[in-house]
Amino acid sequence: MNNTDNRSNRSSLGASFRDDLTRRMGDPEFAAEYQEARARASLGLKIARLRAARGMSQTELAARLNTTQSVISRYESADYSGFRVETLRRLADALGAELEVDLREPVNR
Repeated sequence: MNNTDNRSNRSSLGASFRDDLTRRMGDPEFAAEYQEARARASLGLKIARLRAARGMSQTELAARLNTTQSVISRYESADYSGFRVETLRRLADALGAELEVDLREPVNR
């Protein structure tokens, strides 16, 4: 298989994934779970990216927060859902970032 075949195959797989996701988003329970998982993953990724952009290791960030590297790893995980606003404030301060908490109308209403 050449590179063109690989791109075409990935493209059709991506299209079928998008089609399936669009279909499944019609189920309100699935849509709510998907949005929650996406938000958790996004937050963990933002923490990891900010930390890396500041040239910090997980251990260095942990030291600033008086915690352990394993806690920082958990915060950066897509599966972590135990954030408290105070924890996010402390993370933002340690990363030299701004914390913004927002409530808005859902996109799919």
